[in-house]
Amino acid sequence: MKNKLVIDSFSRKGKWLRPFLIILLILPSIVLHSQESSTGSGAFYPSFGVGFGFFYPGDVNDYIQNEMDELGYIEEYNTDMYLYLEIRGGLTYRIKNFDFNGFLEYDIAPKWIMVEGGGDDLSYSYSRISPLISVNYFIPVGSGKHAFFLGGGVNYSFMKFKEYSASNPGFKLQAGFSLQFGKFNMQPFGAFNYAKATDTSDPDQGDFELNYTSGQIGVNFSFHPTINYK
Repeated sequence: MKNKLVIDSFSRKGKWLRPFLIILLILPSIVLHSQESSTGSGAFYPSFGVGFGFFYPGDVNDYIQNEMDELGYIEEYNTDMYLYLEIRGGLTYRIKNFDFNGFLEYDIAPKWIMVEGGGDDLSYSYSRISPLISVNYFIPVGSGKHAFFLGGGVNYSFMKFKEYSASNPGFKLQAGFSLQFGKFNMQPFGAFNYAKATDTSDPDQGDFELNYTSGQIGVNFSFHPTINYK
């Protein structure tokens, strides 16, 4: 008798979220007590962000599907990975119409497969860690307190799924809106992130592509003296 699957990526077994929630809770107090170097037209400060990405890692999804077929499981829902969570932190140097950023990004795409009928539950995790260097150009709105921004940068992604791992350079393009409320700066954004590499370490199994190319939505936030964009 075949077991029936119940697939869940984010809503069940939320223990993996705890480290992210703890970080988000303690970051404001850390930033508020951090030392800032600022002048009337520039500032140097830590920045942080969270976001979600939408992607389709073809070889990773094929791996999961093939394993399900080999185990003889019946799918109730789609087993594909298509969503991941990203957190990032780094340093920003801000002047009037530009900022320069050095970030470290961490992405995680979990997939849990709950097997009904006595079978063992299955879990998968596909991760990416990447340093990113980027620059943004700000277009002031109204009095200059808030601004639209356009930007981009280069990254180097280290990706891992099961026994497969690979790394490669990539890039990110982004656009968003910068909102300054006193010393609190919030920047909701949308982005395109190119990150793709191939594991060629096992000639018998063939190449395995690790693909984190995606569209993203998220928000960056920081604490620093207000700097007018005009």
